Amino acid sequence: MPNIVFFIYNISAVGGTERVASVIINELAKRNYNVHVLGLYADPDKIFFPFEPNVKVTSLHIEELKGVRKILYSQHKIRQFVNNNHIDTFVTVESIMATYSVPSLAFTGIRHVVWEHFNFKVSLGIAARSFARQLALCFADNIVTLTARDIQFWKHGAWYRRAELVHIPNPMFLEEQKVNENPSKTVISVGRITFQKGFDLLVDAWALLPTELRNEWKLLIIGDGEEKPLLEKKINELGMMDSVKLVGATKAVFDYFEQASVYCLSSRFEGLPMVLLEALAFHLPIVAFDCDTGPEELIEQGQNGILVEAGNVSKLSQSLATLMRDDALRRRMRNHKSQKLHTLELGGIMEQWSRVLT
Repeated sequence: MPNIVFFIYNISAVGGTERVASVIINELAKRNYNVHVLGLYADPDKIFFPFEPNVKVTSLHIEELKGVRKILYSQHKIRQFVNNNHIDTFVTVESIMATYSVPSLAFTGIRHVVWEHFNFKVSLGIAARSFARQLALCFADNIVTLTARDIQFWKHGAWYRRAELVHIPNPMFLEEQKVNENPSKTVISVGRITFQKGFDLLVDAWALLPTELRNEWKLLIIGDGEEKPLLEKKINELGMMDSVKLVGATKAVFDYFEQASVYCLSSRFEGLPMVLLEALAFHLPIVAFDCDTGPEELIEQGQNGILVEAGNVSKLSQSLATLMRDDALRRRMRNHKSQKLHTLELGGIMEQWSRVLT
């Protein structure tokens, strides 16, 4: 089996990228691949999403370094790592990390795969992210996108392209759960509390609901993040402390999926959100912004959820109200058998990864 390393910004972070990366890494390890994880930052002893015992985890520990010294040191340590461990395939997790991996792998002959977790249109105002994507297009062997729509974005935005573009969605790694016939009157939303996830928009949409619905239902936002204090302030200012709860990050997140009646995704942008796959596994009706990218590939309009014009808070609120009021509609959506789920089964996704990695 080849020696493979997954290069990750922070191996201790709690987010969708780290979560799905841990799933793919662990599945490869179970299939007897020799798998390493290399992080720029973090303590391997504080990893939130655990790895299989045979996954070898290393951190470069560059927390104290700045500027050019940080870049040169990282490149030296990466080259040293791949040589010492006889790495055959190097997987860069998040395209912005190509600013480190592309120069580090120059002239090594190591197969280089860049795994995008946002979409090509999203730079978060960081010029280095856009530059890193062009580096990947020119020098990587493969770029893995999460959606078919994003492949088109990469093609149209390329200055020059050597890399082969491959679409591999995030897997449905959960088995389909039994339908809960007696869920609580709860809407849940899960993710890091950041600008991307749009929880501020969700709170605004919740404030537009009729008072009787807010009194009868609860909104649970599950996760932590840098914008949590601002979100708490907004909830307090709107006087919704009784109906909106910030739960925090938890390893028992599936307990909330099991008891909920509706899932809401209010993201401004995505790659392919793991939380929607989890919501589908639990047969939750979904209300989601039709943001770039992902929701349109998972939600069948009116069948298993409702797609809403991206950023339209009023429509988001109206769609939530529609589901919250209509028991029969929620029941029908819970019992809908989506054919899309079969294309996301973990076994098939791992076959696609095996073809890219070997």
